[in-house]
This record gives sequence, C-alpha cells and structure tokens, in this order.
Amino acid sequence: QKHALSDIADMVKVLPKATTPKPAASSRVPPMKLEMDVRRFEDVSSEVSTLHKRKGRQSNWNPQHLLILQAQFASSLFQTSEGKYLLSDLGPQERMQISKFTGLSMTTISHWLANVKYQLRKTGGTKFLKNMDKGHPIFYCSDCASQFRTPSTYISHLESHLGFQMKDMTRMAVDQQSKVEQEISRVSSAQRSPETIAGEEDTDSKFK
Repeated sequence: QKHALSDIADMVKVLPKATTPKPAASSRVPPMKLEMDVRRFEDVSSEVSTLHKRKGRQSNWNPQHLLILQAQFASSLFQTSEGKYLLSDLGPQERMQISKFTGLSMTTISHWLANVKYQLRKTGGTKFLKNMDKGHPIFYCSDCASQFRTPSTYISHLESHLGFQMKDMTRMAVDQQSKVEQEISRVSSAQRSPETIAGEEDTDSKFK
C-alpha cells in the first residue's frame, strides 16, 4: 500500500508539470516575430518605393527633350556690354513651342526652368552649364560631353545631335500635329465604316 501510495503521489507530482499549458507561452512568440518581420518588410518596401520615385523622376526624361530645353535655355541668355552672360527667361511663346513639339506640359517645362535657375543662382552651375556665377559660362553637351564657350556654338552643336534647327521647331510642331490629327481621323473612320456599311446593308435587305 505504501508503495502504491508513493507511486500515486509521484504521478500527481509529475502530472501538473506535464499538463502545464506550454503552447500559450510559445504562441505568444510568433506574433512578435511576425510583427517585426512585417515592420522590416514595410521599411524595405518604403525604401524601394522612394528609390523608384527618385529613379523615375530622372529616367522619365527623353534625351531629345532635354537637348531641346537646354538649347532653348542657352538661347535665352543675354550678353552684357562687358561680355558676360546673364540669366533671362523663356517667354510663353517659346514654352508653348517646346510643349507642342515635345508633348511636355507647360508646368513640367516651368519646373525644369525653375530648377535650373535655382541651381545656377545657388551654386553657379548645373549639369549642362558651369561657371555661370563668374559670368563666363562653359556649356556641356549631355550626349558627348563636349564643351563650348558661347551659347551659339553650343546650340548649333545640340542641333547636330537633334537633326534639325531650333528655328524649324515651330513648323515641325505644326506638321507633327496635323499628321497626328490625320492619323486619328483615318483610324476612327476606318473603325466606323465597316459597321456603318454593314448596318446599311442589313436595313436595306430587311426593307426589301
């Protein structure tokens, strides 16, 4: 009996330890880990999205559009009697020409100009134009890294890359616009005509 009682007592002692609900403690760990993982993922994804945004702003630019903007900006600089070049501004007409030819919005063009002017005033230079603060600018071609001392030589160089002269841009923009309009009208009429003809034939045959 003593042995039996001691065996039962031992079992009772062991039981609480064995039946202690451990899962509650272990189930508390994964949510914390999961939360940390989610936070880590959110941090990484936010970094990636900002990186994409940064890249997007730079890579969105069509190289031809940049050359046109740079050439127009260079043409807007005016020279003083001392031979120094000073900042001027592109008028609404020039901006409209660029907008019609490139498809860039007037707001985008204004932002680009404002950014270039801000950099020139703050540091005396930007990517395509250095030494502006000293009054004797050096122009850099973003296509082939050539350097030029005067706006006229710089503009003619950019025109060689573009394949047309800046003065012809207005005429080309008008031609481009008319071609686009002709194409749209041709496509829309081509889409409409088969249905219209089929519709007419159907009604004719029914009528007959």
